[in-house]
Amino acid sequence: MMNTIFSKLNFTRSETRVLLLLLVILFAGLGLKLFVNNSSSKSNFDYQKAGKIFSQNSSVNINDTNPQNSETIVADDTLKTTDSKSKTKTKKGENLAEKSININTASKDQLIQLPGVGISTADKIIEYRETHGGFKRIEDIMKIKGIGQKKFDKMKNFITVE
Repeated sequence: MMNTIFSKLNFTRSETRVLLLLLVILFAGLGLKLFVNNSSSKSNFDYQKAGKIFSQNSSVNINDTNPQNSETIVADDTLKTTDSKSKTKTKKGENLAEKSININTASKDQLIQLPGVGISTADKIIEYRETHGGFKRIEDIMKIKGIGQKKFDKMKNFITVE
């Protein structure tokens, strides 16, 4: 069959052999490339999922790309602002206005801004208000496990119930 095709195209026997050899080499190379790409590119790490988890768990958004001015969270829920001119620690909640967060309607991100409130505590606050119909007074927030008198004293100026 191949001979009839090549003979109709007026190829000599030598030209037909060279052309067939080139086609075999081409297909072998393509097969090898597909095999190498499929076997080495299978990564078990899902970068999109990791990015989503990171953004959900991030309580500080850093929009500034200047490496000399950045914010990090330290263990005691304070923000540490590193500036090239000065190195100072600022307390979490310092940028909040008095009575600015209604704990009966606040989102998780808003609750996380409160001093002493992290992701898990914000989840507990939301769960409590959904199961108990909200907070009647701001002191009721101390019914949340992990919020004692000290944490309440730090956040009481920023919270309200309505």
